[in-house]
Amino acid sequence: MSEPLLAIESVHVSYGRVQAVRDVSIEVPEGGLVALIGANGAGKSSVLAAAAGLVRPKSGAVRLDGRDITRWPAHRRVAAGLVLVPEGRQILGSLTVAENLRLGAYRRRRQAAPEAEMYDLFPVLAERRSLPAGSLSGGEQQMLAIARAMIARPRVMLLDEPSMGLAPKVVDEVFAAIEQIRRAGVTVVLVEQNARRALRTADTAHVMETGGTAHSGPAEELLSDPRVVKAYLGVD
Repeated sequence: MSEPLLAIESVHVSYGRVQAVRDVSIEVPEGGLVALIGANGAGKSSVLAAAAGLVRPKSGAVRLDGRDITRWPAHRRVAAGLVLVPEGRQILGSLTVAENLRLGAYRRRRQAAPEAEMYDLFPVLAERRSLPAGSLSGGEQQMLAIARAMIARPRVMLLDEPSMGLAPKVVDEVFAAIEQIRRAGVTVVLVEQNARRALRTADTAHVMETGGTAHSGPAEELLSDPRVVKAYLGVD
C-alpha cells in the first residue's frame, strides 16, 4: 500500500486549557478528497490549522509525502505545496484581484501558474481583476481565495468552509471548481458545513464530535449511515 501524501497522526491541539482536538488521525492519498464534517466547535478547523502550521499540536505528527513537517512554519509548508484556503476567505480587500493572486504565488514563484489560468477557472475574476478585492461579492471573494491558493500549484489544498454564507447558485460554482481542482491532480482536504454536499464530493470522510473522530469511512457509506443521517444530514 502506498504512503499517504498527507498524514495527520494522533494529533492533539489545545488553546490554553481548552482541548480542541484529541487523538485525531487522518490519511489523505495522493489525488484523493477527504472531507471532515461535524457540528460547529467539533475541531475540524483546528485539524486544518495544525496541518497548515498555524497552530502547533500539543502532541502527534503531521507528515507530507513521508516527511515530518510538524515543526515547520506555515510558509515552509506552502513552499512544499501544502496550501490553506482559510475560513472567511481572508483576502486583502485594499489590493486588487490581480495583486491578491500574485501574493498567492509568492512562496511558489518557480512553480506558480500563470494568472490567466486562474481567470479561466473563475471567469468573473478576469472581469474584476483591476478592482479592489474588497469590492467583490462574498461568492467572488471565495473564488478569489481558491484561485489565490491554486496559483501556487499546490500538491495539497486544505479548504475550510468554502460554502459558508454563500447563495445556492454560488455554492454550485464553488463545488464545480473543487471538481476542477481534483481533475488537475490536486489532493484536497475539505472542511464543510454542508455535510451532504461534502459527502457527495469526497472519496472518504471523517465525522468529528467534541474534538475527536466519531465515524470514518467511504463517503458514500457515510451518506447512508443512519447515525450520520440523523445527526448531520436530515431530510434530503
